Amino acid sequence: MASGRPAGAGHVIYGDAALQLLDHGYEPIPLKPGQKVPALSRWSSVAIDESTVEGWCVTHGTSGIGLRTGALVAVDIDSLDPDRAHAVQALAIRRFGATLMRVGQWPKRLLLYRTEVPFTKMKVGEVEILGRGQQFVAFGIHPGTQRPYGWPNGETPLEVPLDALPVINREAAAAFLAETGPAEPLRTGPRRCGGGGGSKGTGSPVRDVEGRVIDGRDDWLSRIAFHAVHDALDVGEALDPSRLADRVWSRFTETADLTRPRQDGGAAYDLADALRKVRDKLRLAGQRRLPNRGGDVPEPAFQVPDQSVEAARSALADVVARFCEEVLAWHGGSAAQPPMLGILATVGLGKSHASREQLLALAAVLRARGLPHRMLVFTASHALAEETAAAWTAASASVAVLRGYERKDPATGVPLCKDLEAVRASLAAGLKVRDSACSASDDSRCQHFATCLKQQNLRDVAAADVVVAPYDALFSGLAFERDDVALLLIDEGCWARAIERRQDICVEDLASESVAGMGGDRIGRGPVGAMADLVVWRTRLAAALAANGPGPVSRSALVGAGLSAETCRDAAGLERWRLQDTGLAPGLKGNARQAALSMAVANARILSLASLWQALARFLSASGSHSGQLRIGEPDGTGRHPVHLSRVQELHDSLRGKPILHLDATMRPDLVHTVLPRLDIARIEAAAPHMQVRQVAGSFGKSMLCPAPGLEPDEVARRANRLQECVDYVHWHARRVSPGRVLVVTYQSIEQAFAGIPNVETAHFNAVAGLDRYKDVALLIVIGRPLAPSRELEALVGAYFGHVPEGRYRKDLAGIRMTSGQTRGLVVLRHEDDLAETLRAAICDDELIQVIGRGRGVNRTAQDPLEVHVLADVALPLAIDRLTAWDVERPDVVQRMLLAGIAVDSPADAAALHPELFSDEKQAQKAFERAVFKRQNPMYTSYREMSLKSAAYRRAGRGRSWQRAWWIEGAAEEVRARLQHVLGELAEWRAGCQ
Repeated sequence: MASGRPAGAGHVIYGDAALQLLDHGYEPIPLKPGQKVPALSRWSSVAIDESTVEGWCVTHGTSGIGLRTGALVAVDIDSLDPDRAHAVQALAIRRFGATLMRVGQWPKRLLLYRTEVPFTKMKVGEVEILGRGQQFVAFGIHPGTQRPYGWPNGETPLEVPLDALPVINREAAAAFLAETGPAEPLRTGPRRCGGGGGSKGTGSPVRDVEGRVIDGRDDWLSRIAFHAVHDALDVGEALDPSRLADRVWSRFTETADLTRPRQDGGAAYDLADALRKVRDKLRLAGQRRLPNRGGDVPEPAFQVPDQSVEAARSALADVVARFCEEVLAWHGGSAAQPPMLGILATVGLGKSHASREQLLALAAVLRARGLPHRMLVFTASHALAEETAAAWTAASASVAVLRGYERKDPATGVPLCKDLEAVRASLAAGLKVRDSACSASDDSRCQHFATCLKQQNLRDVAAADVVVAPYDALFSGLAFERDDVALLLIDEGCWARAIERRQDICVEDLASESVAGMGGDRIGRGPVGAMADLVVWRTRLAAALAANGPGPVSRSALVGAGLSAETCRDAAGLERWRLQDTGLAPGLKGNARQAALSMAVANARILSLASLWQALARFLSASGSHSGQLRIGEPDGTGRHPVHLSRVQELHDSLRGKPILHLDATMRPDLVHTVLPRLDIARIEAAAPHMQVRQVAGSFGKSMLCPAPGLEPDEVARRANRLQECVDYVHWHARRVSPGRVLVVTYQSIEQAFAGIPNVETAHFNAVAGLDRYKDVALLIVIGRPLAPSRELEALVGAYFGHVPEGRYRKDLAGIRMTSGQTRGLVVLRHEDDLAETLRAAICDDELIQVIGRGRGVNRTAQDPLEVHVLADVALPLAIDRLTAWDVERPDVVQRMLLAGIAVDSPADAAALHPELFSDEKQAQKAFERAVFKRQNPMYTSYREMSLKSAAYRRAGRGRSWQRAWWIEGAAEEVRARLQHVLGELAEWRAGCQ
């Protein structure tokens, strides 16, 4: 009886080996000569037993041998990149175990496993898992290389029976495909340069239409040698240069076009070249300088919380109690510094509720002792402020919401302020709104003052013990007649609202800016000399910024133009010297009002110029070659270059020096300290055992799903198709968990695509933090991720940290913590600069944590569990129950038919029933084939987690065969009636038949 031989030595035929393979538990089928396809019809469903195989040995004895998959599973790595092929193989071995490997055209390879519950094929990119209803060539001649398929590790299915192969299941296979990531080789360590013994050269080789390398052949030969030596090292093979060179040369002749001369005109490639490459790799290996073939999956940078909710809440109460004691001590004069505490606590743990109870008790003690007792509560938005105020009111507090001048009354919808023009002018000119637009000390008043809803709001705020305001008030301040504020409570992260941006000055305008009004009627150094100085400094600055060009402002450009920190500070002072009395006062009318408004605009311009000079002074006083806060923009439509100034605002003067309690589920010290530098941080996290998280790896970025102007029709259609797949996915799972509520959170521009699905509610990123209305949803689905564009991210890094980031976004292998304790790898997008990566994670990952927290996973029980699906390539600080790939999970033809009412296994009947899905029978047939939807793949009573009903039916007419139908809801007779309405009379109908 034939036996397996390494590297394809010899040619095993069906008549010699089929019975032995059958004895080993495999299902051997004969193949057409020189091809990969079976020589039989209905090969995927025929029963394969000893008598059948004996017959085929007679009729197809000299054929190659295919092995049918089902109980046998094959991982087919169809990549011509040896680094990629090895990386996927190594991942499979780590996840499933070492096993048999078959090679047809190197570096492509196929690995053998088995399963106890057969499943259909799965594919992501060039990696396919062959399952029920498929087959692969085990022994035969490869049609491309014209050489036998080989088993490089020595053993074949002739020596290793099926039941000796490692076992996998569908869920593990799907997680593996999610981990395989993109087609390009993964960077798991420091970058490597070409040559020097590494596996990569200067780039990917150029191939012809048949996949043979035609350019870059020397590097290709080096890469083959690199992997051959590593393969030998991995299995402990003797490092015989000649034997390894033979293997390398064989692979090289199979995969490269040797009919072309070398580019340098040298002699043709031969075995000596392979031997030289092998010896070079062996030399490096002996010196321990041969690069490795990729690192292990990195460990996640977080630990899964194991503290119970009860223990975490107790710890939270203790921390808040200590803070209250410190606040009381400080107000009593026994502490030098006001306490500032940040509490990072799991979403849903009840940090707002716990702090509210204790802070109200603290306020009562402070009031009784005659100490400041009022509390200011800051929230992310006006909408959340109203919700927060309701919670404080329910706790018996006297509460008011501070509403902005441009807001409307929540009860009537009437605008709070009826003279927004005057308010805006006052703010732009740096004036107090009350004195210049509402009611001045000289008794002048706005004509609407007596009935002004904003003034009523201010009176309510002045009388309340608890004032709730949006984050903006942290930096604009609150006007109180007396300072009786006990503390500030900041609910959720406020750092994103701390940035002040200006871009109203252009480089080209600096030299022509007015210097009029300098000094007014005052006598000092003299306005003429001061004006001359300012003109000189502006001219120098304009020249420096023009020479700088678009991008961060450089120190060398400024110093080279003769500017220093001192001159910039002096220039800022001279700019402010130009400020004039606007004459803006409440109740102005006619020409006097217009003159005052015009002067306010002029003063606003002066303040912008002063801010620019101050930012330049700060930059030149610090270190660093480039400013993170000052950038020259690309030219606008007029050819002028705007100057972008971004910086972190400080707390308003009226709020500094107060105790602060900051509550946030995703607090990052580096970021929060840019706004609250003295904040101490306590971390309290709880486990969520009844929250199950499924992560679906795939491409869900805006460029995959969202419409955009100027796209080509093909791209518009591609995005629309991808979005429809996501809609079908949500529709399917919403039906599965019905009547439970479902929340979908995604990009704002596509939110409405999901709005019409029954029992589905929608929201978009950056609009759900702190909301409690979704605490009882059964399923929460996140689609996409809020990733900042590279330029925007870099500008924000400059604003927050004064740092100009280096590097760019890149794909990286991240560790994913599974609830099983296992660590899996996922390819994610990260930034190469550490501070930029901190900000990316805060914008993207932390927002997703906030979104998932809306389901209040820590509060769920076995009676009301929470299911979460994350459709994004992100590494979140969560334990993942199931990792899978979109190409595995995307709704297939069967699901689309079921969502439309009825699924059938006849392409002709499917085309008639679902013209919206199939244009004709041929298209339906192709869709069935892509989904491997065949009669030998029964669905029985469920499909992809959905319970189904079924029936068998036969249409009237001679020669009609039995077909099957499945549906989700409805009585059998209703389904039968629908089929007859479309297909005509049914000769037979058997409900519940599989």
